[in-house]
Amino acid sequence: MQVRMVRGPVMLYETFGMVSTYYRKESYIRIAERLAEKYGAVLSATQIRDLKSDAKVAEQFANQACADLDFRSEDIRFFFEPFDTGDPNEGNCIARVLLLSMMGLQHTDFETAISETKRRWSAVKKDGIEVFDFTGYGISIASAQGRPMPSLFEQIYNMDYPHKAKMDSFRALESHELYIDKLATILRPYAKRLSKGMADLKPIYLRLADKWEYNLSRMPSSQIFELARIDKNTQNNLPTNVGVSLFIFNEMGWGFDCVPDGEDELTTLYVGAAVNPEYTKAFAEQRVDRVAEVLRSIADPVRIAILARVNREPDYCLSIAQSLDMNAGNVSRHLSALYDCGLLLRERREGRTYYEINMEALNQTFDSFKSIINKR
Repeated sequence: MQVRMVRGPVMLYETFGMVSTYYRKESYIRIAERLAEKYGAVLSATQIRDLKSDAKVAEQFANQACADLDFRSEDIRFFFEPFDTGDPNEGNCIARVLLLSMMGLQHTDFETAISETKRRWSAVKKDGIEVFDFTGYGISIASAQGRPMPSLFEQIYNMDYPHKAKMDSFRALESHELYIDKLATILRPYAKRLSKGMADLKPIYLRLADKWEYNLSRMPSSQIFELARIDKNTQNNLPTNVGVSLFIFNEMGWGFDCVPDGEDELTTLYVGAAVNPEYTKAFAEQRVDRVAEVLRSIADPVRIAILARVNREPDYCLSIAQSLDMNAGNVSRHLSALYDCGLLLRERREGRTYYEINMEALNQTFDSFKSIINKR
């Protein structure tokens, strides 16, 4: 993986992260305290100190910059109110759908990034849109590269997700340029305040960039893929732009960009300030959280039936739904959950996404489970 650090804040995403976190009334300081408590055994005193210091700086700046945010504004609520999914930690919203679905790190300038986001959407729409699922980073979207696909409305409508979130997302994506311009109008004053505050914040960004350049240069691609939950079948020899964020605090996002106009394809990583490879040590050494996550993921008769179905042969969502006499939207949601926890592999062919069981991951889970309970 050829890593190129973006040594400066990507102002569009920084501003979005600051405003959305402030709107949700989240506390960077409390997040840092929880992380330090959970992972303190595998972090050095310096790492814990930096974590808490960065959180304090982020919270103080966000509180000052966003103090006049109008929580009663209909537009602000439309863009930043989290979708009502029943999961208070998801935090997905229309602003994420518009911005992070088109994630790219070529430009740090706010206005240029707005134009680039619109250009990327226009290019994907021209080639045909393939929608996979709602994720923590908006909606998983790819170019259909000219393959016949259902309409954007049909693809979003058939997903197993709250109806209002689907309809609002469709409305925003269908008129993408109009809604991006509306969102930019809301964010622009806060981007200007953030830009003015960069004299104080820049040393943090540079330190984070140095840390990640050092870490990523020494990490195998497989570990990077695991951290970012990237499909292991993805090409890993493409140039990778990596940006770090102070205001999208504890997340790692990933995108694969087929850039138009003959430019090279590239991957992008967007790393929150609090995300550290050290956090994976407990996972690697104990694997308790991972085993529990997988066991929770398969503790459902429908998901067991899906695993049994694709264990016989790879298959696509509609065919699986028909064989199990289930709604395709519900099956899509179960497939995404099983894929996200690593129990399914997927591959595009003949215009469809085929799923097959990842027997190696399933065997590793049960081997780890036996190892854990034998040690306790």
